[in-house]
Amino acid sequence: MAQTGSEYGGVPRRAGSMKPDELAHAAVMAALGAATAIIAVVVPFAAGLSALGTVPMGLLAYRHRLRVLVAATVAGGTIAFLIAGFGGLMTVVNGAYIGGLMGIVKRRGRGTATILITSVLAGAVFGVLGIGFLLLFHRIRELIFASTTANVNGLAAVADYLSRMEAFSSLASVARHLRTDFPHVLSYWPVLIFGASILSITSVALVGWWALSRVLTRLAGVPDVHKLDYVDPTEPVAPVPVRFADVRFRYDGAQRDALGPVSLAIGAGEHVAITGPNGSGKTTLMLLLSGRPPTAGTVERPGAVGLGATGGTAVVMQHPESQVLGTRVADDVVFGLPPGAGVDVDRLLAEVGLDGLAERDTGGLSGGELQRLAVAAALAREPSLLIADEVTSMVDQQGREALISVLSELSANRRMSLVHITHFTDEASSADRVIDLVGGGSADNVEMVSTAPAPAATTPLAPRAGSPLLELKGVGHEYGVGSPWASTALRDVDLVVNEGDGVLIHGTNGSGKSTLAWIMAGLLTPTTGECLLDGAPVTDQVGAVAISFQAARLQLMRSRVDMEIAAAAGLDYFDHGQIVAALAMVGLDPAIGLRRIDQLSGGQMRRVVLAGLLARKPRVLILDEPLAGLDAASQRGLLGLLAALRRDAGLTVVVISHDFSGLEELCPRTLHLRDGAVMPAPTAAEGVG
Repeated sequence: MAQTGSEYGGVPRRAGSMKPDELAHAAVMAALGAATAIIAVVVPFAAGLSALGTVPMGLLAYRHRLRVLVAATVAGGTIAFLIAGFGGLMTVVNGAYIGGLMGIVKRRGRGTATILITSVLAGAVFGVLGIGFLLLFHRIRELIFASTTANVNGLAAVADYLSRMEAFSSLASVARHLRTDFPHVLSYWPVLIFGASILSITSVALVGWWALSRVLTRLAGVPDVHKLDYVDPTEPVAPVPVRFADVRFRYDGAQRDALGPVSLAIGAGEHVAITGPNGSGKTTLMLLLSGRPPTAGTVERPGAVGLGATGGTAVVMQHPESQVLGTRVADDVVFGLPPGAGVDVDRLLAEVGLDGLAERDTGGLSGGELQRLAVAAALAREPSLLIADEVTSMVDQQGREALISVLSELSANRRMSLVHITHFTDEASSADRVIDLVGGGSADNVEMVSTAPAPAATTPLAPRAGSPLLELKGVGHEYGVGSPWASTALRDVDLVVNEGDGVLIHGTNGSGKSTLAWIMAGLLTPTTGECLLDGAPVTDQVGAVAISFQAARLQLMRSRVDMEIAAAAGLDYFDHGQIVAALAMVGLDPAIGLRRIDQLSGGQMRRVVLAGLLARKPRVLILDEPLAGLDAASQRGLLGLLAALRRDAGLTVVVISHDFSGLEELCPRTLHLRDGAVMPAPTAAEGVG
C-alpha cells in the first residue's frame, strides 16, 4: 500500500461499535455532565449551572457520532441519579438533548437563528410530552402541584415577614396576590407548562450555544499538531516493512517543513533508534510512521497501519499522562482491547518494572511509573511496530536500563519492529541501526546526551554559608489516609535548604521525589511534620516557592508566550519591557513573545515556564525533571543559565532529576530518597557506592 501526500484528508465517519478514543471522550464528558447536574440539583440556588452541562454534551455531538452522545448520557445520567436522584438524571438528559442539538447545528455550519428556531420547536415538543404525561398520571400531577403551591405559599410567607419592615411594606400586596392568584393560574396548567418548557429550553439553549461557540473558537486556535489519526483499516493490518521516499511534512499554517526530505526503510523485526536535536522532526516522523499522510513524497507499507489494533502499530508518547485512561493500573493495560483478549496483565507489568501495582490508582503513579504503564499497554496489543518516543525520559537509570533491555528482547524474540526516539547515547547504541535527523533531513554525528553516575549523597542538614531558608522537620505524607488504598509516600524527612543553596534530589521512580517537591512548594500539606519558609508554614506563602512541573506543556495555560509570562509572573501585559526582560533572563529572543505556545520546542517551553517563574522573584525555585526530553545542547544551555542565576543573583535552587550529567556546578549538595526516606550520606569508612 502506497500513501502519498495528495491523499491527505479528513478522518472518515466511522460505523460499527465505539472505538477506544470515543469511549474515552464519552467517559470524560459524562463525568463533566454528571458533576454539573449534581451541583445544580444539590447546591441551593445553583440550578442555573445546569445550562453549562450542555457544553460537554455539545462538544461530543459536534465531534462524534450520535451513539457516543447516547453512551455519555447513559453513563452521566446513571451517576447523577445515584447521587442526586431523579432531578440529577433529568438534568443530564436535558443537557444531553439540548447539547446534542447545539452540536449537530454547529457541525452543519448553522448559526444562532437555527438554534433559536430548533430550540423553540424542541421546547414545544417537550411541553406537549409533559402535558400528556401529567394527563395520564394524575396522582403525580397532584403531587407536583401540591409541592409547587407549598413553595409559592412559602414565598408569600417570606414576603409577609419582610413587609413588616417599612422599607419593604409594598411586599404585603405581593404576598396577597401570590396566595389568591396562583390557584387561578394553576388552573391553566397546560398553557403554563407549554410556555415554561419553550422558555426554559430556548434560554438554556442560547446560553449553551454562546458558551459552546466560545469553547470551539478557543479550541480552533490550539492546533493539535501531535494528534494521532485513527482510521478503520479496510485491508489486512501490516505496518511493516515500511519505506519512506522523499517524504516531507508541513503543519497547517507553518512557513516551512517540519520534516524532510526523508528517505528511509524499517524492516520487520528491526530495532531502529531515531536521534537528533529538539525541533529536528523526530516526533513528526513518529506521526507519519503511525499513519498520518505526508504532505509530499510516498510511504509504502504492505497493509494498514492498524493504530492501536492487535498486531498493528502501538505508540508510546513523550507525555504518558495523555494516554493513560484507566483509573486502575490493570484496567489501563487492557483499555480498548476487545473482550476476552486474554492479556496476562501481571506478566506485562512485571516485564516493565511495575510488578505488584495492578490494583494501584493511576492517579497516584509517578511520571516514570506512568511511562512504564504506557509501555505495558502498548505491548498488550502485541504490535508488529512499536514506536517509543522518549519513553525513558522520566525513568530512573536502573529502570531505564531494564526497560530498554525489555524492548530490545521483544524486538528480537517477537519479530516486532521497534522505532525508539531518544537523546541518550547508550540507548541508541543498543539498536540495530541509528537514523540521525538534523533540521528536517538526516545527517551523522548528532551530539547525544551521555549518562553519568549519581553523585555521592551529602547530609541533609549540612551547614554552609547562608541563612536557613526552607526547613522540613519530620515531614511525612500518606495518600488516601484512612482508606484501603492508603500508601505512604514520605516519612520522617528532615531537610534544611539555605539561602543561595543548590540541592539535587534523586531516587528511583515512586520514591517520593515529586511529593516532596509539592510539599516544599506549599501545594501539599504534609500528613506529619512541618515545612517552613523563613520560619512560617510554606502553605501560607504559596508562590514564594516556585515549582516547574515535569511536563512543561501542562503548566502553560495561555495561548501565546507573552500572555503566559504576564499571567504567570503577575505582570502588566501592556508593559512589554518587563516581558522582554523576562525572556532575556532565560536566553530567549524577544520575538518569541508573539509565538503560540504550541509552536515551541520542548526546550523552549521549559524556558518560558522558567521565565514566568523567575519574573515573580521567588525565594526558592524547584525544578522537577528539568532535563527530561532535552537534547545535549538544550540541557547544557539550561544548566548554564541556572548556574549563572544561582552564582550571580543568589537564586536558591532545588532540582529533582534522574539525569546527573552537568549538574555539578548548579547543585553541590545531593540527597538520595529511597522508599520515601532520605538516605544518610556515606561515611569515609563506607566510601561512595
